[in-house]
Amino acid sequence: MKRILWFIIGTAVGVYAVTRLKKRAQLLAPDSLQASAEKVAAAIRHFGDEVREGMAERETELRDALGIDTEAADDRKDYR
Repeated sequence: MKRILWFIIGTAVGVYAVTRLKKRAQLLAPDSLQASAEKVAAAIRHFGDEVREGMAERETELRDALGIDTEAADDRKDYR
């Protein structure tokens, strides 16, 4: 009777461990890593765009406040 009980407990623990390891392996698979990297890259790009937009707005405010001609600033190219 004891052997059957330990066999059942061992089988249950084994099935649980294999299931958990399978889920963990899927999270660490190259596809999910690629998706995570794409999300991080998109967030960084979005942050950079927001910073550039804020810088442009602030530059316009400063030029208006100082009375600097804005035509020279409009001739510059965006080098992104």
